[in-house]
Amino acid sequence: MTMGWISERSRDFTALYGRRVESWIGVEMALRDDVGDGSPQFSDPTVPCLQLLGLQACLDGGDVLTVGIYQDVDVFGLWPRPRAEARFQDASLFTGALRWRRLTELPTGRVEYVATFADTGVLAEASLRIDARPLLLIAGELMETWDDELRFCRLDESVLVFTDPTAALQAPWTTSRSDLVQIAEAPDERGPTGQTTSTARWPLSRGRRRHGRR
Repeated sequence: MTMGWISERSRDFTALYGRRVESWIGVEMALRDDVGDGSPQFSDPTVPCLQLLGLQACLDGGDVLTVGIYQDVDVFGLWPRPRAEARFQDASLFTGALRWRRLTELPTGRVEYVATFADTGVLAEASLRIDARPLLLIAGELMETWDDELRFCRLDESVLVFTDPTAALQAPWTTSRSDLVQIAEAPDERGPTGQTTSTARWPLSRGRRRHGRR
């Protein structure tokens, strides 16, 4: 995808600024398909995030933002779409290693800040602050190994959702987050010299910032 397309998708995220998130729904992907009794495992105390096929933010005014994944050659990125998708409204479509549910653990309220980040030519991450609580979306996947461990992979086929960005910073990623480049933010919190004036930042990575890409 071109940088123009990525910038357009970034604007779908930054358009959330000032809106109210009323609730979240999503389709959760199992961390492990079979834990010995034939049933999938959806949670693990060592995993500080949700692994989702996609999710929807239900907004004030009846609007919806759907966040899924797109593929660009051999990497995957976040794909926000400012509309509801029927498949995410029908819980009966998802069984086994997929389950539909209301994501009550995610923050609701006014969206106070949004920033988007690219890596390897895709929209890799989105960071939000909602009613003073952080929310970090990362394109990635938790890959189960032969010895039942989980590998934290970036730029992969699901949406990893963190409510504690410090946990994302400390996660044992198989590839570094250090090359993240900021694409857009709302509000634009730069001072007159181009320096950020706000101190309300969540730890994302030790990557670079690119201002002015809106």
